[in-house]
Amino acid sequence: MNTQKEGPLDNPTLDQTPIQMISVQQVLQIRTQNKLYAIDLSFVECVLPLMELHQTSDKAPYSIGIIDYRGKNLTVIDLGLWLGFKAKQNYNLDSPIIICGNGQTQVALVVSEVMQVEMIKPEVIQTQDLFKEVNAPYKASLNLSSGEVLLLDMQSFFDIPTQT
Repeated sequence: MNTQKEGPLDNPTLDQTPIQMISVQQVLQIRTQNKLYAIDLSFVECVLPLMELHQTSDKAPYSIGIIDYRGKNLTVIDLGLWLGFKAKQNYNLDSPIIICGNGQTQVALVVSEVMQVEMIKPEVIQTQDLFKEVNAPYKASLNLSSGEVLLLDMQSFFDIPTQT
């Protein structure tokens, strides 16, 4: 005598096929020097207002100082200068600093504006081989509601030599 009940999972019909999972990635959309960029949210630890900057011996033009973040000195990098923009942006106490990490290294990026978190589907990601060929700090371009946005390759930031 069989005491098990037969349920819908034991005898699926066409209407009860398994749901396919759609891979979605979250990005933090930012602006620097009037250009739009995105950072994979998995690398973002926090966003802070500009705090007291300490002088550094680092002579890199994109390095604007050092902050104390949880007892660790982090070099603050002006994202616009690092990307090659000529003009230095004006900083004030409302200037956002994005602390990013990969589990081993952390970096602090100062940007003009933190805009929003967006969920992106794979079809909006346009990986371009050109980025790989020229060692560009971009991973892909994204077609978002705000327009064309470059997804930053965060590994290139973790590889920046800094002096703290």
